[in-house]
Amino acid sequence: MLSYRHGFHAGNHADVLKHLTLCLLLRHLSAKDKPYCVIDTHAGAGTYDLSDRFASVNREFAGGVAEILADPGLKAAVPEYFDLLKKLNPQASELSADTLRYYPGSPCIEAALTRECDRLTLLELHHHEFQNLLVNMGRDRRITIRNEDAFKLLPALLPPPIRRGLIFIDPSYEMAGDYFAVVKAIKVALTRFNTCQIALWYPVLSAWQDDSRRLVQEIRRLGVPLLQAELNVRQKDETPGMSGSGMLLLNYPYKLDEELETVMGGLYARLAAPHNGSARLKVLVEHP
Repeated sequence: MLSYRHGFHAGNHADVLKHLTLCLLLRHLSAKDKPYCVIDTHAGAGTYDLSDRFASVNREFAGGVAEILADPGLKAAVPEYFDLLKKLNPQASELSADTLRYYPGSPCIEAALTRECDRLTLLELHHHEFQNLLVNMGRDRRITIRNEDAFKLLPALLPPPIRRGLIFIDPSYEMAGDYFAVVKAIKVALTRFNTCQIALWYPVLSAWQDDSRRLVQEIRRLGVPLLQAELNVRQKDETPGMSGSGMLLLNYPYKLDEELETVMGGLYARLAAPHNGSARLKVLVEHP
């Protein structure tokens, strides 16, 4: 886990799915006057320079965010995301794979789309990522940043002083125990803060190493309202690596499934290999 640096993957197809979804969740929370809190358990660096040595190794953003920059349907569905990209890249008159330099991580999106009355807690265990996070996000007085293991610390943060909010869980899953840890963390969260929304990202890996189906089943057994959005850019086979990823959205807001339908359609059209990829959007547990 401590060797993981998200900069290698910044802006890839998984980031696009999770960040468009995050924008929609924050939009729903901000629609009401009451303040809310966000706890981001694996915050990373906050923002990423796509020209640095990490992102430029595999240029994963070229098959992710760069492919959707001109999509009118996605721009209409989630304008907040595209507005933030423009704000982070004022040097570019038109954004493309060649002109896009800075990409927002989840903390940057959370800070941009929340209000003065809202509060953010960002957790990051990796020392260098934590230092970058302090530089990128530390000047915002609404934000608390902690260099700690989220799975160990989360119970102590709940319930938060503001009893309305979102827990955004985005681990690397490099450690085999991460799958168990996320289920345990969600159970604790629902016990101590049962009204919270929870957004859990998960990877879809090669057939011989994939645990996503079992993870989805474990979360479904919790019995709370649950929406699944999964995008596979290629068919899952024996090829090592990530063929796609998904979001599990617990206590999801009403109408989110309808909004995500447009998003998933656009992502499938732009990012999935023809006749080889897939997209899934399904309510796994209905609202009562």
